[in-house]
Amino acid sequence: MKRSTLFAAASCALLLDAFAVAHADRAADTSVHATDAASAGTGTPPPPRSNPKIQGILEAMDHASTWGHPDLFGQFAGMRNLFAGKYQDALKYFKYGARYADKLSQLSIGMMYLHGRGVPKDLATACAWMTLASERNYPAYVQARDGVCAMLSTAQHDEAQARLGTLRREYGDDIAKQRMKLALFDAKRAFTGSHTGFDYGVRTAAATELDAMKAKTDCTGLSLFLGGVEVPREGCGTYDPALLDPGKYFAARDAQWYGTVTIGTLQKASVPAPGPGAPVPGKPPDGPDE
Repeated sequence: MKRSTLFAAASCALLLDAFAVAHADRAADTSVHATDAASAGTGTPPPPRSNPKIQGILEAMDHASTWGHPDLFGQFAGMRNLFAGKYQDALKYFKYGARYADKLSQLSIGMMYLHGRGVPKDLATACAWMTLASERNYPAYVQARDGVCAMLSTAQHDEAQARLGTLRREYGDDIAKQRMKLALFDAKRAFTGSHTGFDYGVRTAAATELDAMKAKTDCTGLSLFLGGVEVPREGCGTYDPALLDPGKYFAARDAQWYGTVTIGTLQKASVPAPGPGAPVPGKPPDGPDE
């Protein structure tokens, strides 16, 4: 049976849309959707709603080989836990992916703070994380950032700016991209055509468990692509060493949000980059707190 495929850009866009739909239902604290009645009154928002397409993507993430890619490992594990309602695990893995310059992980953390999933609602922290996630000016991320940061009072913007400075020292591209490059270089040196998933001590399995996993390997399901290069399912196919080249890899990741990579050249959206020390977008004029 031939495997069906889906570009990772489409998968991430679908998950981002799922976030938007799920969170829109709770835009006002007094409005609770009927299907969320079981969670109403508990103080914990329900997980984002899913559908067959999103479930297929989550299943592909669950089986994707993320060997040498801690950014994807954190993002995929975070997404699976988020949609399962396991918020503390989701936050842990998103922060792991965020340390390796994964912008979707950083955006996801901001959304969790925006809507109180596993953490107290905190608009300033949400704005800070979403501003960090937008430092490459992905249009969808910039739009999400601007919408959240515009809701802040002057005092909250000052708080967000301070938190952003702290986050940049650990999760900003100047630091996190170098961390990711080292991970790719280490994986490239050890490259032997591995079909295994990324681990590095975050997830371990006994030999008997690994044997059981191999016995259940399914190579017929959905698989993901980055810039036209397949991210194979664990135990299936051959791992393409192009995924371990930092320049090509970051270009493929950026292409997910700027446009689509085909045989031609990449078309990048013309969004001006903020200058050093630029204020948090959407900050209102100085004045009394709202």
